[in-house]
Amino acid sequence: MYNPIEKFTSVTTFDALMTVVNTALDGVGQLAALNLQTARAVAERGHENLNALTAVRDLSGLLALRQPIAMAAVEQSIAYSRRVYEIWNESSNVFVNVYEGQVGGLGRGLVKTLAKGRQNLSPVVDFAVGTVKSLLSKDGQNDGKDVKLLTESSAAVGQVAAARLIKSC
Repeated sequence: MYNPIEKFTSVTTFDALMTVVNTALDGVGQLAALNLQTARAVAERGHENLNALTAVRDLSGLLALRQPIAMAAVEQSIAYSRRVYEIWNESSNVFVNVYEGQVGGLGRGLVKTLAKGRQNLSPVVDFAVGTVKSLLSKDGQNDGKDVKLLTESSAAVGQVAAARLIKSC
């Protein structure tokens, strides 16, 4: 039988959890290193800008210095943003892969259980539902409403049966 508790307490789930934790910590480490590197670069750039400002002797020199300082700041900001996006993208890909693996395993187990439950269902029930559907669809007074109603109610009965089967596992 399928036991969802075993799925959440298995070794593969523990390995997946460790992968997520390690990836998160690695991403935090990369972001911390990037922030430290960026802070150093900003301090160096500020020192260079201060030296350039002290060398300016007139207004035209100050105006000429404005554009290179702004361009350097924009380039540094863009490089920082790109690296943050790369770190985020790498981490999120690992998270998505782990999530898909866990949900896929959970879904496969549930599908196997439902398939086993359907095999245990009496063939008489399937035959009876099929017969009633065919009789209702052949009825000249029926415009399809009864078939739809029967289909919806049999689906509801199937869902209840599946829920009972899962609870009994």
